[in-house]
Amino acid sequence: MPGGNLGPGIVVESVPPSREVGRIDEESGSISVEAGAVASSVDARLRASGRFLPFLPSSARWCSIGGMVANNAAGARSFRFGTAAKWVESLDGILPSGEPFRLSPDRPPPVEFTRLRDRLVPIAAEITSGWPRVRKNSSGYALDRFLPSADAVQLLVGSEGTLGFVTRIELKSAPLPESRGLALLAVDSPDELMVLAAEARRTEASTCEFLGRRLIEMAGLVRDSELGDLANGAYALVLLEAIGEEKDVRHELDVLQRLGRVVGRGALTTRDPTAVDRLWSLRHAASPTIAREADRGRISVQFIEDCVVPPERLGAFLIGLQGILDASSFDAVIFGHAGDGNVHVNPLVDVRASDWRGRVRRVLDETTELVASLGGTLAGEHGDGRLRAPLLQRIWSEPVVRAFRTVKETLDPRGIMNPGVILPEAEQDPLDHLHPRREAYPPRDGP
Repeated sequence: MPGGNLGPGIVVESVPPSREVGRIDEESGSISVEAGAVASSVDARLRASGRFLPFLPSSARWCSIGGMVANNAAGARSFRFGTAAKWVESLDGILPSGEPFRLSPDRPPPVEFTRLRDRLVPIAAEITSGWPRVRKNSSGYALDRFLPSADAVQLLVGSEGTLGFVTRIELKSAPLPESRGLALLAVDSPDELMVLAAEARRTEASTCEFLGRRLIEMAGLVRDSELGDLANGAYALVLLEAIGEEKDVRHELDVLQRLGRVVGRGALTTRDPTAVDRLWSLRHAASPTIAREADRGRISVQFIEDCVVPPERLGAFLIGLQGILDASSFDAVIFGHAGDGNVHVNPLVDVRASDWRGRVRRVLDETTELVASLGGTLAGEHGDGRLRAPLLQRIWSEPVVRAFRTVKETLDPRGIMNPGVILPEAEQDPLDHLHPRREAYPPRDGP
């Protein structure tokens, strides 16, 4: 993804044997893993013991736990279970000074973290007043979690390797639910999607995912014998999952069925495991479906793919975004986490056109302005990387940006850890090192 564009430097990759998955603590359900462990492997170990990781993304079969912690990543169930930060208990690693660390809420942090908090506490009110009111965020440094708790773990989660090198992670897990069901609802407008997401927060649903109209068309859902009536002409399809005891799932699906009659054009509900998996496959197929557009010379360039706004402003964001894309003649596939106000936007770019880079820059600039006006950030779960770092000051207030710089200068005074990530270097351009090309999608049989 463009947010992960590399600058000059030394790349340290977590590879075998740094993929160890340790034992599960039978009493607490926690599990200790090395940073290179593949997320799906960790989840499989837990599931064999009747537990699971509820925050996993659809890329779980190839992404690493260390990468998820670095970005404060999340998946569809963030609607109910939150992001990676909520599930990390402790971290081991190496500070920029070369000193090893072990961070956990029940032990004193290294002196650098105490010194940092002492510097930030006097301006805590300024920081808090400038913080976006969003349900999830992986932009900047997590001062909203670090300052109240003094938990250094929370500051490292989402820091994208700019404050230290994480080698081992201890994670909490959740009991596997007894039963699960899924409701598929259809809505006819961005505002209707926003209303549905708001109503879904009154339920016990674990997800509130949406597939936009373009993805519905590309996936051929209007021709589906079971889904066609819902999908035909819909602005978006919404996936709402119910998990828990069987009686609770039955009740929740009834609630979601009624919700579909009140908001939108009805609902399809099921508890059949095969049908549930089939409906989930629609969401998981989004990225490979988009990737196939490269056969037509159009590459998904994900330069505005992770914006998050307050949920009550989701409709305004989607309407404004479509206007921006239309003005620059970009076709785009849009989907994401409606309940969290977190939207994945995949403009399909013909990089053979001479003006593609200028159009990309214009859309990035205008989308940044839109997100800032709505009180959101550019990264809900994928981090700033090098692409979004130069735009930080347009999103965050000046006191908060100064606080971010204090974090970096205190914990990495030589600036050697991922320079240009989160905080930009001098003259850094958002599109530096952006060279879109067709890439092989990860194979189905492994990471």
